[in-house]
Amino acid sequence: MNEPFTLARFVRQSLTLAAIMIAALTGYLVVLKTRGWHPVFVTWTPWDDFFPYQPVWVWVYLIPYLIGPPIIGLMSSANFRWYVQRGLVTVVVTLLIFVAMPTHTAPRPHSHDLTGPTAALYDWMIAIDDPPANAAPSLHVSLTCLLALALLRDFPRWWPVTTAGVILVWLATLFTRQHHLIDVATGVLLALVVAYALPFKNSNSSQA
Repeated sequence: MNEPFTLARFVRQSLTLAAIMIAALTGYLVVLKTRGWHPVFVTWTPWDDFFPYQPVWVWVYLIPYLIGPPIIGLMSSANFRWYVQRGLVTVVVTLLIFVAMPTHTAPRPHSHDLTGPTAALYDWMIAIDDPPANAAPSLHVSLTCLLALALLRDFPRWWPVTTAGVILVWLATLFTRQHHLIDVATGVLLALVVAYALPFKNSNSSQA
């Protein structure tokens, strides 16, 4: 059942997602620092060389952390539940995979030509996300895939914007060397399995 849109609901949904994102990031970093030093394999393939190293894409890579909560705040209450249920399952499954089978990306270049805030942001991200582990499946890709699916349920007429936005974020994971093609593909696959193959109770959107 959907609640009518109100400012209170917008704030509640936005803050709930922000709290979930912080908890998920905390779990991700705990696994990264404890299991990331012992990779089973590196997910790089020769196909990844088609995506040149462009660390300036760090802004696109990180933008979901900024705009995700207010976007979720605009969703119908039924679709909010749809996303949160599947997002939590995706986070738990992904972290269990990282624990059981740690994977690495290929070493990033040791230098870049960035300056100013972009350089500071990229260096900060790399310092936090070290070692370059928790590669496949990409949790970044899985959660943005679920976000896109949720947006399409509520706002199907905006599909070009939603599709272009999520593809740009996925490209950013490749250009910044945060992930490789295997990581992106497995991240999308996991999101689709969680979204459509698991036996969740159906919730219908009323804002389509």
